[in-house]
Amino acid sequence: MRSCLIALMVTTAAMTPLIAQELLPGDLLNGQSVSPAAKYISVSAVSSHTRVSPGQSFHVALVMKIADGWYYYSADPGVSGDFKPQAGSIESSAGDWKVAPALWPADQRTLTDLGDRQAYFNVYKKRAVFFVPVTVPKNAAGQKTIEITPDGQICSTTGQCIPLSGFGGQGERGVLTALVTVQVGAEPIGNPQWNETFTKNLAAAMPVEKLRASHVEAPRGLSGMLPAASQMADLDLWAGLGLALLAGLSLNIMPCVLPIIPLRIYSLVKMAHESRRRYVTLGLTFAAGIVLFFVALGAVNVVLKLTASGTLDINEHFKYPAVRIAIAMVLLTLSANLFGLFNVTVPSKVASLGAGAEAKGHLSALGMGFMMAVLSTPCSFWLMAMTLGWAQLQSLWLGTLALVLIGVGMGAPHALLAAFPSLVRHLPKPGRWMELFKQTMGFLLLPAVLWLLSTLYEGSAWPFWVAGFGLVLVFGLWMWGTWVRYDAPLKKKLIVRGLAVAMVISAGAWMLPQPAPPLVKFEPFDLGRIVQARKDGQIVLVKVTAAWCTSCKELDWTVFNTHAAAEAFKKYNVATITADVTNTRNAASRWLAKTFGGAPPMAIIYPADGGEPFVKVGMFSMDDLVKWLDRAGRGR
Repeated sequence: MRSCLIALMVTTAAMTPLIAQELLPGDLLNGQSVSPAAKYISVSAVSSHTRVSPGQSFHVALVMKIADGWYYYSADPGVSGDFKPQAGSIESSAGDWKVAPALWPADQRTLTDLGDRQAYFNVYKKRAVFFVPVTVPKNAAGQKTIEITPDGQICSTTGQCIPLSGFGGQGERGVLTALVTVQVGAEPIGNPQWNETFTKNLAAAMPVEKLRASHVEAPRGLSGMLPAASQMADLDLWAGLGLALLAGLSLNIMPCVLPIIPLRIYSLVKMAHESRRRYVTLGLTFAAGIVLFFVALGAVNVVLKLTASGTLDINEHFKYPAVRIAIAMVLLTLSANLFGLFNVTVPSKVASLGAGAEAKGHLSALGMGFMMAVLSTPCSFWLMAMTLGWAQLQSLWLGTLALVLIGVGMGAPHALLAAFPSLVRHLPKPGRWMELFKQTMGFLLLPAVLWLLSTLYEGSAWPFWVAGFGLVLVFGLWMWGTWVRYDAPLKKKLIVRGLAVAMVISAGAWMLPQPAPPLVKFEPFDLGRIVQARKDGQIVLVKVTAAWCTSCKELDWTVFNTHAAAEAFKKYNVATITADVTNTRNAASRWLAKTFGGAPPMAIIYPADGGEPFVKVGMFSMDDLVKWLDRAGRGR
């Protein structure tokens, strides 16, 4: 019996270095109780070698697993006003073996709810691997147990924080420690658990000094002006869902969508001559296509939340030139179709199959609804931004439901038209006007094409305004020669042609003059300029904009390019800088992604005292800007 017990002990000792040991909740370490944080976080250690030779250096990986909804603060978490999280740290012990400071993986900037405000901090989520370099003494023998203890705190997304140590009564220090034992021998033996992933993670890990240096470009805290999300945090359930429906309804009157809606009306006119059942089903299918797009957005939101703890930006796809070009070409194709340059015909064999033709028609209606929803995204003004902000602060299912309700709101008017076919009787009877109407809608699509193509050009937009006037001129000539026949009454000719002339003259007066120099000169993005201005004690305002951002243009007209703004910037000695993120690969886009994230419109204000920046996402007024500049000038 005794020999069996000894054999069991020897076998266990031999297996020890092969196993990554993890301290579980409820365990004791040298008489010390485990931190209650162990309910939400676990640690284990994996050595790069199971056997090491005297004088050898090797690494031990500390694998930290963090429960969903919780995060561990980085060694350089950042600060926000009077709130400074407890920085993370890694303590290691290996007796007389030399242990170097731990190497840290890159952290993540995460928006954190502080109750009265929100701030960005540097944290780790889900899983993080830290590395401890160990050197074996030249006279080492036997085996050695290495202890690695992370310190700091973990916090939940709801605001609850738990220290990893320092809890309990007098003289009691809670700990969460991982242990690993390695043997000393003549020849080193690698650990089979040390796979390629550990090797890649080790190559990317860095000393804590380098981790801090990586945050130089990224402000350590972000507080003050709240983004749209936090502004909507106080909305109750029904108000938030109602806002989602209202935002969807409003998309039907946005300038990116209005040129498409007449196409839908025109299709209703054509369908009115068919069966009531087909009219209803095609109309409902069109509305379903709109909802389908927002269901897809909801699915993207779920993936981002579950895999990357990210948030959804409905304008994200417009950052890519290929997307803008593709949408412009689709609109150009639709315009050509409306001009009668080509027609989409159904093959006779398909047309003879009633069910097949009907299916094709419904699929076309579904795609048309989906495309109209896609075209609404660059015109998602403040109401949409507020809705998305509220949705991001809700639970996963509720935030996803809000996104779907936006689609329901946008599709509701079209479903209503389909549900009541009698409304079609109020439309004018078919005639020559229908062909003129169709061609007019073709002209109305072309400005959207021109605008999308203008976003690819980083210089002055004036050449595109001149091209836009050329389009208006052609439209006016078409009105003059086509809208009235040669035998039309003189009064009708005077009205139609007078309108055409007035439209061309008005457009020329508005679109042809070369734009005057802006009242406020914004310098192009330069990180060195920002750093120098802050060293000089200036307030720095960074305007984040993009050519495809229609809300940014509205902010320029109403706030930034006004006499009031020019006077305020002069009064407070503000260095004004533009971060144009039209293209994803430029320096401004990389800086924004690395620091704050998000999408324009956005204003970032660095206070004169070198404190943490204020960030405003979305629309704001001139009064708001003056208030923030005054606050930044006073350093609070």
